[in-house]
Amino acid sequence: MPSRSRPEWLGPETDDITPAVSTSSHAFQAILDDLVRTVDLPMPSMEPVAPPAAPSASIGLDDVTPAGPPSPAEADDAVLVGPPPARLQGKGDLTLVIGFGPDAREAARILADGVSGDVRPVADRRDALAARADGVRRGCAVVAPVELDAVDAVPALAARLAALAPDQVWVAVDVSRRPEDTLRWVAQVDAVLAVDAIAATGARRTAGSHGLASLARPLVWLETREG
Repeated sequence: MPSRSRPEWLGPETDDITPAVSTSSHAFQAILDDLVRTVDLPMPSMEPVAPPAAPSASIGLDDVTPAGPPSPAEADDAVLVGPPPARLQGKGDLTLVIGFGPDAREAARILADGVSGDVRPVADRRDALAARADGVRRGCAVVAPVELDAVDAVPALAARLAALAPDQVWVAVDVSRRPEDTLRWVAQVDAVLAVDAIAATGARRTAGSHGLASLARPLVWLETREG
């Protein structure tokens, strides 16, 4: 499973993925200096922030199978693998929320509201660095939706996603979609950026199996499941 720590942006802009360090480091400060000159952002002040928790075990397509309809106990308990991770609140912390268009946008909005964060889409490494710098300057975390348009879109985006080097990764899952499709694209995301948690919706739109237990990730429902 890919490891993830605080991002480091060393050297000139390339397609290579560099190791990561805290945004409080001298290396990150040097890159921020260069970014300010390049994109004309006000210089943020740098303060230490707590590192993110280590990611859990990797998901693989060969390791997951669609689950049967959950029992009442399974619906809220068995799918959880430990508690959901704390939502990042440090200045410049970057959380990605990956999912199909409206799923990713709505989940990002809800997660950002919980930490008074800024919702800001990022398309590439430069966008991610600029978002971090702006978050540090404004004193808030950044929650970035990444919108997919196809079940197998992730492999083509793999290098770009990895270059974003987020501190935390959520997948926005609508459980009314086909479980096998959800398992496929979430596994593809996890192969590039270790998935920390699931933000789920759509429970009221399906009575069938949603398969979330097979993903073995902490789960947060973003809507009331009854009614």
